[in-house]
Amino acid sequence: MIWSIVPAKLGTSSKERLAPVLSAELRARLAGAMLTDVVQALVACEPIETTLVVSRDDRALDLAETSGALPLRERGAKGLNESVRQAIDHAAENGATTIVIAMGDLPLLRPEHVRVAVERAPARGVVLVPSADGTGTNLAVVRPPTLLDPRFGPGSLALHLEQLRERSVQVVTHECSGAALDVDTPDDLSRLRTASRAGDATRALLAETRDPASATA
Repeated sequence: MIWSIVPAKLGTSSKERLAPVLSAELRARLAGAMLTDVVQALVACEPIETTLVVSRDDRALDLAETSGALPLRERGAKGLNESVRQAIDHAAENGATTIVIAMGDLPLLRPEHVRVAVERAPARGVVLVPSADGTGTNLAVVRPPTLLDPRFGPGSLALHLEQLRERSVQVVTHECSGAALDVDTPDDLSRLRTASRAGDATRALLAETRDPASATA
C-alpha cells in the first residue's frame, strides 16, 4: 500500500523570502495554491492509495479534505522534520508499505512525475528527487516507510545520502523537472512565471500577480 505525505505551512508567515515581491496576503495565497496543486497531483497518481497532509494550520487541513486527502494535525512538532516523522509513523501504523514524501511548494508536479519516481523505487530502498540547485530533496520514495530519517531543509540531499550510505540502504537519485522547482525566492518565482505547465491553482494565482506593480502591493 502506497501513501503520500505532504507537510504544509500556510498563513501570512509563509514564504517570507518572497516578501520583496509579494505581499503577505499574496504569499499565503500562493502557498495555498501550490499546496493544492501538489495534493491534487498526488491524489490523481494511480499507484498512490492515500494522500496525507500534515500541518498545524487549519486552512491547510481544510484544503487537504477538499482536495481528496486526509488531514493530520501536528502534535507539538518543533519543525518540518518532526512533522514529517509523525506523518510517516501514522502511515506505517495504518498499513503503508511505501511512502512518497513531497514538499508542498512544487507547482510543476504532475501525477506522471510521481508515478515514474515510484516505479524506480527498489524493493527495499529510497528514491531521492533533488531540487533544481542539486542541494535539496523535493520528493522521496521510501520503501519501507521507516527506512528514511527525514532531514528536509537546506542541504537535505547530502544529509539524506550520507545517512542512507551509513545504513547500507540502496539509493536511486532521480532527476525530475516536474519536482525540481520549489518556490522560495523571487528568482524561483520568476522561473515559475515562465514555466509552461504550472498547476491550475498556481496559474490562476499568478494571473493576478503578473503585473509587477500588483505583485508588490
